[in-house]
Amino acid sequence: MFLAGWQLNGIVTLQTGTPFSVTAGVNRSLSGGAGDRADLIGGGAVTTYGGESRGQYIQEYFDVSRFTLPALGTFGTAGRNILTGPGLANVDASAFKIFRATEKKSLELRWEVFNVLNRPNFSNPVASVSSGQFGQITSAGSPRIMQVALKLLF
Repeated sequence: MFLAGWQLNGIVTLQTGTPFSVTAGVNRSLSGGAGDRADLIGGGAVTTYGGESRGQYIQEYFDVSRFTLPALGTFGTAGRNILTGPGLANVDASAFKIFRATEKKSLELRWEVFNVLNRPNFSNPVASVSSGQFGQITSAGSPRIMQVALKLLF
């Protein structure tokens, strides 16, 4: 009786990364704001990495040597949202079963697992040239989380 009648649910989420801009991190334009972008050095596209080990990928997500602080009185030459952050891949699942005591009374047992594969889903890297962590990924989404619930229905 305990093994039969379970219901399974799942959600798979696959998303590309979000675009972001590389900023100066300080007011180099002398305009009173802090929205100045960095200067882009050289031509061509900026490389984002992904073929290395996870440790290298986290330490330098994109080629930081292509960016520098803009000259005083300028806003910076890097375009808006020229880089894309890491994507997201996540699987959530749940299993539940209802145990009937009477016609109107029952007990529901539910087990839910979030991030079933325990895959790290990284946030965008630090995009401020003036930061000591420039180009590094410093945070990620939640690890695998499980919860069990018991609900009395009457």
